[in-house]
Amino acid sequence: LSLILVLHTGMLGSFVAQDLILFFVFFEVVLLPMYFMIGVWGGEQRQYAAIKFFLYTLFGSALMIVSFLAVFFVAGGDSFSMVDLAEGVAARNDAGTLAMSTQVLIFGGMFMGFGIKVPMFPFHTWLPDAHTEAPTAGSVILAGVLLKMGTYGFVRFALPLFPVAAEQAAPLIFGL
Repeated sequence: LSLILVLHTGMLGSFVAQDLILFFVFFEVVLLPMYFMIGVWGGEQRQYAAIKFFLYTLFGSALMIVSFLAVFFVAGGDSFSMVDLAEGVAARNDAGTLAMSTQVLIFGGMFMGFGIKVPMFPFHTWLPDAHTEAPTAGSVILAGVLLKMGTYGFVRFALPLFPVAAEQAAPLIFGL
């Protein structure tokens, strides 16, 4: 029950965060209780599934934080406030000083980071193991909350910050 309450706190924090770093911290807080739910109360292959879940999400988190830092530097921000960063990126984009290759790289990092969390093909191989080995309550929370948070992050951060790169990547995204 304590793990579910920590997970709930992380989920609520992720949805109300107006700061990229705060969002990242809450987003990561959600992963720890899920790791322990799978690893402690899961089925026979629970430790394999928990470690696979952890490693995949760790890689996705690394891509996310690097992308968030890149947004900060590209926007010339003084803080990680979403409003300030969005205005900074939009101003550079409108002025024509933000190269398309930079937009695509940052968008790609966010896309892959959130794509692992969603999970989107081909980054989805951790999901069957996690669902199979998780206890019933953990599997329901995984499907009902964690997977939706990846989509939320993608729609909340990646698409609005880099709409031109998202438009170019749309066929790939739809295909995956």
